[in-house]
Amino acid sequence: MKKIGAVSLACLLAASALLSGCGKSDDKGGASSSEGSKYKSIGYVCSALGDKSFTDLSWSGIQRTASDLGMTAKAIEWGTDKSKMEPCIRDAAESYDIVLFNGNEYVEILQRIHADYPDVKFIATDMTPTLEWDIPNLFGVNSKQHQGDFLAGALAQKMSKTGTIGLVAGTDTVSINDFIIGYVQGSLQANPSGKVAHSFIGSYTDTAKAKELALVQINQSKADIIHQVAGGAGLGVFEACKENGIWGIGVDADQREFFIESKADLADVILTSMMKRNDMSMEKAIRDTVAGTAEYGKLNMWGVAEGVTVLAKNDFYKANVPQETQDYIDDLEKKIASGELVVKTVYGMEQDEFVSIRDSVKP
Repeated sequence: MKKIGAVSLACLLAASALLSGCGKSDDKGGASSSEGSKYKSIGYVCSALGDKSFTDLSWSGIQRTASDLGMTAKAIEWGTDKSKMEPCIRDAAESYDIVLFNGNEYVEILQRIHADYPDVKFIATDMTPTLEWDIPNLFGVNSKQHQGDFLAGALAQKMSKTGTIGLVAGTDTVSINDFIIGYVQGSLQANPSGKVAHSFIGSYTDTAKAKELALVQINQSKADIIHQVAGGAGLGVFEACKENGIWGIGVDADQREFFIESKADLADVILTSMMKRNDMSMEKAIRDTVAGTAEYGKLNMWGVAEGVTVLAKNDFYKANVPQETQDYIDDLEKKIASGELVVKTVYGMEQDEFVSIRDSVKP
C-alpha cells in the first residue's frame, strides 16, 4: 500500500513584499559580536520577510537571540525565483558563522554543497521527519505540527455551536495533511460526532480564493469556526470570518498579535493560533550551538512537550474561551506532553488510513 512520503515542503510562507535577488537586510541586524565565542554572526536565508507568520516569527527569534548573545544577524532574501536559493545559501555560508533556514528544499541544496563549508554551522527547521540526509554540520528540527493542530481541532469543536468546524489550507501536500490529520483527531476527541470541512486554495498568496472557500464552508457546511493553514492567503479566511461574525484560528505565529495594530478588525476574529514556535526553535538551536551542546548531524523532534507546537494563550484567548474549555485544552496538552495521549502523524501512515480518517468527518 502507498505510504505517505515526506518530499513536500511545508510552504507555510506567503510574503507581502518579495525581493528579486539575494538581498541582505542590513537594517535588521543584531548587537555587536561578543569576544567570548567563536560564533560572531548569523545569516538567515528566506524567500522574503513580511509574511506576519512563519518567516517573520523565525526572524524574530534569531534577532532576539543575536542581541542577547552579542552577535550580528542578517536576513538574506531570495524573493520568488527559486534558482536564487543556492546562490543565497552560498552567499550566507561565505559571510556568516551560523546559517539558518526553514524547509526541505534548503536541505536538499545543502546536501550537495555542505562539503564546501565544513566550518559553517547550518540550522534547518521545519524539516519533514522522513527526509534522508547526511550532513555532519547540519542541526535539523522537525516541529510536530500534528500535535499542535490536535489542540486547535479540539478547541474549535468545543467552541462550535453547529458541531461543524472548518480548515482552509494552502496546498494539498504531505506536510499540510499533517495539520489536517491532527485537526481532525482533535475534533473527534472533543466531539466524536462533529464534522470538519476542509478546502485547498492551491496557493499561499491568493487571499480572494481563501475567502471564497471559507465562505463556502460557512454557508454550505455551516462551519462556525475556521482554521487557516495558508500563510498570507489566510487573510482571506479572517475576512470571511469577520463578515460572518465567527471565530478564526491562525497558524504558525500568534497572528492576533501580528495584526492587532495594522488590522485590528481582523485581529478581533482570531481566537487563537496554532503556533509553530520557530522563534523558540531557532533560539534554542543557536544557544546550544554557541554553548557547544547542540547535536549536529541528527534530526531533533520538538512538539507540545517542548512548547514548540502549541496554542496562543494570550489575553484575548483567556477572555473569550470559557474557563472550563481552557482547562480541557490544558489537560489535553499535558496528556500529549507526557505521552499518555498519542496523536497520529500523517508521516508513515497508510494513505488509505489517512483518507478514511479525513473523510469520516466530512459535513
